[in-house]
Amino acid sequence: MSEGPLRGVRVVELTFGLAGPLAGMHLGDLGAEVVKIEPPAGDEWREHEAIPGHPGRSRHYMQANRNKRALCLDLTAEPARAAARDLMLRADVLITNLRPGAPERLGLGWEHCRAANGRLVYCAMSAYGPGGPLAGRGGYDVTVGAYAGLMPAEGATDERPPAPTPFPATDTAMPLLATTGILAALLERERSGRGQLVEVSMLGTAMALNAHALVRLDEAPEPPVSGFARAFFRAYRTADGWIAVAALSERLARRTCAVLGLPGLLEDAPYADRASRAARDDELAARFAARFRERATAAWDAALAEAGVPAAPVRARDELFDDPQVRAGGLVAEVADPEVGRLTMASPAVRLSDTPGAIRFPGRHLGADTREVLRELGRTDEEIAAMEAAGAAVSGPPARERPG
Repeated sequence: MSEGPLRGVRVVELTFGLAGPLAGMHLGDLGAEVVKIEPPAGDEWREHEAIPGHPGRSRHYMQANRNKRALCLDLTAEPARAAARDLMLRADVLITNLRPGAPERLGLGWEHCRAANGRLVYCAMSAYGPGGPLAGRGGYDVTVGAYAGLMPAEGATDERPPAPTPFPATDTAMPLLATTGILAALLERERSGRGQLVEVSMLGTAMALNAHALVRLDEAPEPPVSGFARAFFRAYRTADGWIAVAALSERLARRTCAVLGLPGLLEDAPYADRASRAARDDELAARFAARFRERATAAWDAALAEAGVPAAPVRARDELFDDPQVRAGGLVAEVADPEVGRLTMASPAVRLSDTPGAIRFPGRHLGADTREVLRELGRTDEEIAAMEAAGAAVSGPPARERPG
């Protein structure tokens, strides 16, 4: 198994929830040595859909915190803070999604860390960013998505309120932006020898996801309506399910009509131009819907593929585990755990030919590696026992449970 392109890079995580841990997961997948610091209460995601009979081992936690050693410290105690600072001194990267101001109170803010370790790449993740009227305010995907325009209220009613994205878009995209920034900062450090601060927010992520549309010319009139009919870019019910179609261009729109048995539909009025089609979008969609209901999803999928029209059946998430395309692309991996057995989880999505990423082990027990990490920091067994007795450190099951 390859050690990964980030072998030798040491990462410290002060994170909780989903977004922060996913950033460390991406780095760990690529071979970085990641140590996650958790409080005695543990990350809240340990109990989110916990595996029955295995408290603190939820499928979400085991995925987002794979390839990480688990260090449990009560950072309100000075011996624990001292251990965290020692760990930071040895680190190449520190990631935190604690609220702005919390790391500073622990002596682990950017300025403290930069003064002690000039090569450190420090990634600060937050809901709304470090400045402005909402600085310091917490946020989750649904609240920041609402604020950032990802839950439009147009057409909403009491019965059908504005809906969030079907997956936590900012929670999952922000770690990708954070990883990009961290890798860029590590590359720059190779040139300059200096680390730097990398800042990323959920609000900024939401705007990046919508960047194609967030363009306004203050000195020019609004651009004309494009005349695009959504009837060519949506899902339709079939005889046995649903199929999604994406016929954005004129060429693809005409091919779609031909597959549906309406080959001349776009030749003459009232559908001869894009603006007219947009004005009659509901009418077009109704005509298409009637045709799509006549055949099964697989038949339409094959016919549209033969015509070169992008289309796909609407699938349930769990169908991906056994999907032949997913399997062929190596997009899922089997991971063994001594307690819960075999897990199937998403693989590293970025594939490198010579030093590919890998899942070495799933998320660990709370404090599973506390003693091992503290010994590496020079703490004696007596000092570790004293920290445990005072509640400054918590040790979980022994580190031998970690494969490899």
